[in-house]
Amino acid sequence: MTIIGPMLSTYKLDTVNNKWAQKLKDMPAKIEGLEWIPLFSGEKELFGYIENFSSLPDDVLLRIKQRNADGSMVVVVDYYRYIDHFNSDMIDPIASTASNKVYLSTSYQTLTIKEYEAVKAYEAETGEQIILEDGNLLNGTYRVRVKFYKFLEAIYGVEEPAFWFGSTGGGADLFYTLWKGARLSLLIAFGVALINIIIGVIIGSISGYYGGTVDLVIERLSELLSGLPFLAIITLLILRFGSAPWVVVLAFTLTGWLGISALTRTQFYRYKGREYVLAARTLGAKDARIMYRHILPNAVGTLITSLVLYVPSVIFSESSMSYLGIINYPGVTSVGTLLANGQAVMKESFYQVVFPALFISLLMLAFNLFGNGLRDAFNPSLRGVEE
Repeated sequence: MTIIGPMLSTYKLDTVNNKWAQKLKDMPAKIEGLEWIPLFSGEKELFGYIENFSSLPDDVLLRIKQRNADGSMVVVVDYYRYIDHFNSDMIDPIASTASNKVYLSTSYQTLTIKEYEAVKAYEAETGEQIILEDGNLLNGTYRVRVKFYKFLEAIYGVEEPAFWFGSTGGGADLFYTLWKGARLSLLIAFGVALINIIIGVIIGSISGYYGGTVDLVIERLSELLSGLPFLAIITLLILRFGSAPWVVVLAFTLTGWLGISALTRTQFYRYKGREYVLAARTLGAKDARIMYRHILPNAVGTLITSLVLYVPSVIFSESSMSYLGIINYPGVTSVGTLLANGQAVMKESFYQVVFPALFISLLMLAFNLFGNGLRDAFNPSLRGVEE
């Protein structure tokens, strides 16, 4: 999904015109054909008074959920129809009369000269009405009333929206943003894991194979590095170099190889005294050949399993740092940032927390199950054994 997910979304209004995208912010999740599932119905609860909702048509106002003694109420609306109606035909129930409808100021849109001329050209070409109430040029703009969704489709190529995961507070498609951020998180996690396992295997194999003074020096240096708090390292690097992906990778690799090194060292201590190793040494095999042709292949199963389990831990740590605001990638919204932004509007738009949280949970579960499967595959004696 991180590969094909962003390709499935064609909504790009937030990158073309942020002004209009803001009018589609915090939209609930909606999937056509699955509206019977509450999470994907496109419905939303609104709080207000009777005069706020009296002019809404029946296909917008679905039901009244709660009435309060002070005249306020909680209603359930088809939020997608509500936004279209709100930006096109919202009537002021107090100012209007039976013979004269007065539209709220929110029903009038400010069009640039270019947008206005494009709408007029579209109407002339197709014969379809978009401008419901025309206006005059004032200060370089036209204040008119339009069919909102039809205007977006005609001018910006945005069909009537149906956000599968809803939209963010910036009016971006949450489905696209989630997979785009997850793509970067996975690339960073695999890059960090690859670098750490290369460094860790090289240093751990040297330490475990030679032992003695070499092992003692490497172990003392490892203890010094392990005493450095990761939060301090990543904070200092970001303050100095910014939140570019390479800075995050550097922060995770400065001390991230220590665990792989310790594991490799243990495996080399385990195998370096075996008979086939002694036989290879007796036959004149060099140390490098013994290490990487006779000892390492026996330890590779444990190392690969550790690598697979290391990937989700990096993603979880990176998401936590993004959630706390320490990591903020330029031009990309990470999963952790989505969670932080969603928490701020969780009461009104809970889905902005639900989908990123589900992604993180399923990712951690999948990698752990995959790691357990690899462990059993590389070590048949552990099949069916639960640690």
